[in-house]
Amino acid sequence: MTSAELLCAREGLGLTQSDLARLLGNNAETIRDWERGKTFTPVRLAAQLAEVEALLEEATERAVTDLVAELRAMPRPRAVVYGEGERPQQGDVARLGVRWWRGVASKAKAQVPGARIGTQADFDAIDSEL
Repeated sequence: MTSAELLCAREGLGLTQSDLARLLGNNAETIRDWERGKTFTPVRLAAQLAEVEALLEEATERAVTDLVAELRAMPRPRAVVYGEGERPQQGDVARLGVRWWRGVASKAKAQVPGARIGTQADFDAIDSEL
């Protein structure tokens, strides 16, 4: 796998270097070095990326289904997402990353009329104006 192939695959999965490193059991500096061509990518990397992609597809499908159900049960359907600097501590969002979660929220919102997506600060500001 070339450095450009890795970069394209990672970006295609919607992962940051840190997210991919966490999923592969590496550190972000290693991913950065591979993507810059400073070091060669390991032979096993293509297979590992296929596993990550399968994990993401399964987790995304499950998370969208769960979030749609939650949103439909709410009187004012809202999905809370995280900013780039925020780091959830548990669950799939912590493991798969905030970008992944924002993608889940977007897919779920498309299935629930009137649903809104925002950070907790967004919703706090909206609620304080009501």
